[in-house]
This record gives sequence, C-alpha cells and structure tokens, in this order.
Amino acid sequence: EEFRRTPNSTWIMKPPASAQGKGIFLINKLAQVKKWATGQWPNAAGIAMGRPSAASEAYVVSRYINNPLLVGGKKFDLRIYVTVTSYRPLKAYISRLGFARFCN
Repeated sequence: EEFRRTPNSTWIMKPPASAQGKGIFLINKLAQVKKWATGQWPNAAGIAMGRPSAASEAYVVSRYINNPLLVGGKKFDLRIYVTVTSYRPLKAYISRLGFARFCN
C-alpha cells in the first residue's frame, strides 16, 4: 500500500538481526521484491550470505531516507523498552531508561 502511495521512493531491505550492512539492499519497485523472493534478483545468493534462500529469511522493509538527521555527523537510532501486560484492555509500561546507538 505504501509503495503505491509513494511510487518514486527508494526502500531499504535488511535482515532484522544483522550488523555492519550485511544483507542490506535498496529497491524502488515492488516487482524487485518479487524477483528477490524467487531468486531472480541479481546477487540474491550473495544477499543470503550462503544461507539456503534469501526469501526464507525475515526482512524489514522501510523507506530509505536520503538525508537522515545526524548527531555529530553520525547516524543513530534510539531504543526504548515497552512491556505489554495485557491486550484487552491494552496495558503497556514504557521504561524511563533507553539508549542511543551511534554508527562509527
């Protein structure tokens, strides 16, 4: 749905539990995801890093930000922790502690 709303956007696909840019690639068409999932994408085997199939792994897709906010010239992300104890009614507790990660 988001692909259709922003047809000229670039998207980043990355495995959720990887580091140092491993397995990350950019797409700008939904058809590219389909090609990747069926192994027809260039370097699909390289993206899978020797694993059985890149498409069998979980990947996170998000819109690529061309000019991200930097702190001291470095990219960063903020982490907060939430504990959900009930869904009906929704009861969630947000920790006052969190942390920031900065790229090298």
